[in-house]
Amino acid sequence: MKEETKKICLLEGGDSFEREISLRSAEICGDVLRKLGYEVCEFDFTGDVLTLISYLKKVRPDGVFNALHGGSGENGNVQSLLNFLKIPYTHSGVLASSLAMNKYVSCNLFEHGGIAVIKYTLERWQHLLENRMDFAYPFVVKPVDSGSSDGVYVIHSPADLSAIEWTNGEQVLVSAYVPGLELTVGVLDSAALEVTNIITSSGFFDYDNKYSKGKTFHEIPAKIPDSIRKMALDYALRAHNLLGCRGISRTDFRYNDVTNELFVMELNTQPGMTALSLLPEQADFVGISLDQLLQRMLELACYDE
Repeated sequence: MKEETKKICLLEGGDSFEREISLRSAEICGDVLRKLGYEVCEFDFTGDVLTLISYLKKVRPDGVFNALHGGSGENGNVQSLLNFLKIPYTHSGVLASSLAMNKYVSCNLFEHGGIAVIKYTLERWQHLLENRMDFAYPFVVKPVDSGSSDGVYVIHSPADLSAIEWTNGEQVLVSAYVPGLELTVGVLDSAALEVTNIITSSGFFDYDNKYSKGKTFHEIPAKIPDSIRKMALDYALRAHNLLGCRGISRTDFRYNDVTNELFVMELNTQPGMTALSLLPEQADFVGISLDQLLQRMLELACYDE
């Protein structure tokens, strides 16, 4: 967006499982944007597209700061609407958002682009239940297009699978379980930031561990071999560019520290901006304050022609 841009619509809430996280992100981002001198108008999006269109036409913002997470705020739907209205917005455009949201499609693209991914397959849930003995334990099941580790389970036995009340659609992404460390790398524009090792007090990095204070420790920089650090930074930037992302993204990894193998799990086009979020922490570590981060995101905001 141009330097004279002053009125920003902060899009928050959303119609997904991650609504509460979006509201937390928006609260922090709104305070920073106002401190930077922007006139901020907030819109709580609940999925009502006609109301959103009416609101945007009424307030005529110079740009939209997209603080939505998951659902239509991250899968390209809202981005498509903003393109149609020709309103610049932060984060990725329609295609990158849609590709990243579908974990099966993005893993295919990463694999064909020479980026190591965890062995995966797409199954129907009922077929998985009926043929669960065909899979080597442990393995991981997750929704194809959800975030914040919603619906992610590590399956150690047939009983684990049978106990799940699956409500995430007919399709399920099944992947091998990779023991070791959970790493993540944020990208801002054309630079990978740093590698964080996510250490949980128990279990894996699920919704509760992500957003509950004191349950997760962020080791930054991660204490890993320099070769793995360089590979993680390279993979994150390559994944960002391969999908055509803009602004910020965050790529998550599993690192088997016994076999020294690094695998990409997924890329997030709308990473959290809460007090516990990883990308703002990485930006701060490399000398980019939250003020500077949000300002840069607005400078990169645009709509797809």
